[in-house]
Amino acid sequence: MEESKPLSVSEVNSIIKQLLTGPEILRNICVQGEVSNYSKSHQGHIYFNLKDPKSLIACTFFSYSNGKYKGKPIENGMEIKAFGTISVYEPRGQYNLNISKVEELGQGDLLLQVEALKRKLAAQGVFDLERKRRLPAFPWRIGVATSPTGAAIEDIIRIAKQRFPKIDILISPCLVQGDDAPDSIVSAIRQLNDPKWDVDLIIAGRGGGSYEDLMAFNEEKVVLAFAESRVPIISAVGHQIDSVLSDLAADHFAPTPTAAAEMSVPEMEVVESELSEIEIRLRTALQNRAMNLKEKLRILTNKKAFIEPRSMLNDRILQLDEINSRILLLGKNYIMTARNRFTPISSGLLASFKSHLERKRKEFQLLAGKVDGFSPLGTLKRGYSVVRKKGKKVVTSPTQLEKEEELEVILAEGRIRVSYQGEIK
Repeated sequence: MEESKPLSVSEVNSIIKQLLTGPEILRNICVQGEVSNYSKSHQGHIYFNLKDPKSLIACTFFSYSNGKYKGKPIENGMEIKAFGTISVYEPRGQYNLNISKVEELGQGDLLLQVEALKRKLAAQGVFDLERKRRLPAFPWRIGVATSPTGAAIEDIIRIAKQRFPKIDILISPCLVQGDDAPDSIVSAIRQLNDPKWDVDLIIAGRGGGSYEDLMAFNEEKVVLAFAESRVPIISAVGHQIDSVLSDLAADHFAPTPTAAAEMSVPEMEVVESELSEIEIRLRTALQNRAMNLKEKLRILTNKKAFIEPRSMLNDRILQLDEINSRILLLGKNYIMTARNRFTPISSGLLASFKSHLERKRKEFQLLAGKVDGFSPLGTLKRGYSVVRKKGKKVVTSPTQLEKEEELEVILAEGRIRVSYQGEIK
C-alpha cells in the first residue's frame, strides 16, 4: 500500500471548513436553544453557547450584526432562536454558528431550576451573612476537594507553596463534572470535615468551564454540604460571569482556585515583614514607656516627700495638734456655757430640796415619837417590865406559874432572873 502524503493541521481544518460551509443545508439555518457561557468582548462581539438537554453549539454574534438587535439583552438561561450560518474557525479547528439575527423566547428550563432552588435555600437561611465565618489568619493544613488531575489542584498547590512553603495540603479527590459529580463533591467535603484530619480550612471547586460544566455546584446536596461544613470553606469555581450557588453558601468564594489559594494562605515574606515591623514598634513602644517611667521616677525622687519624708509627718502632726486644741477649746466653752445655764436652776432646786427634806425630817420625828410611845421599848422605859418563862413564853397571870419556877424579867435597861415564891395576897 502506497503511503499517502501527510497533511498539515491547517490543511485538515481547511478541508473541514470547505465541507461544513459548502452544503446549502448549513446556510441560513435557524437554531433554537438556551443561552449559556455568555461573554462580550471590548469590541462588542458576543460569544455564547446554545444548548439543549443533550448537546450544545458555540455561537458568534459579531458587533456588525448584534447592533441591529433591539430585543431583551441576551443573558445566560435565555431561550432564543438564532439565525445564521455554520462556519469554521481554522486556527482552533472549531466550528460555530455565525449569527445574523436573534429572536427571544424566554428563560431556559435550566436557569429557571437554578433560580427556584436559589429562592428555596435563601428562604431557609442557607445564604445568610450571619452564618459566614472568618478565615483563619494562619492555617497550617488546608483541605482541597477537587479533581486530582485538573489544573485547579496544580494551581492551588503551586500558589500555596510559593506563599508559605511549610503549608500542609490535604487533597480529597472528587469528580467535578458529570452525573456522579454532586455525590462525589459532597463525600469529599465531608471527609475533610472529619476532625481526625485536623484541617483548618477547606477549598472546594474546579477550574473554568461552560455554565453546563459547572452545574454540579448548583445541585442542592452540594450547596448544603458547603453550608453545613464544620470547617470554614471557600467556594473556588472558575466561572466568568455567573456565580454558582455554592458561592453563596460557602463562608467565602473566589473566582478561581488560584485566587482561593491567595486568599487562604498568607505570604511568608509579607508575614515576616509584618512581624519585623511589629517587633520594631513593640521595642520602640517599650523603650519610650521605660523612658517615661524613668523620668516620672526621677521627678518623684526629687520631691521633698522622698528626700525628707519626716517633714510631711511634722506638718501633719502640727495640724493634728491644732485640731485637738480647737476641739478641747470648743469642749471647754460648751461645758462652761452649759454650767452657767444650769447653775441658777440647780441652786433653786437645791434650796427647794433642802426645804422639802427638812419638812419631811420633822414629820418623821413626830411620827417616830408616836411610834416609840406605842412600842414595847417605849413602855419599858416608862417603868414597865416583861416576865417570861424559861420557854420564852410571856407571863400574864400568876396562875401560869409554879412555885420556885425560874423567870426572866425584861427591863428597859437589862434583864434579871428571879424565882417565883408564890402569889402576894
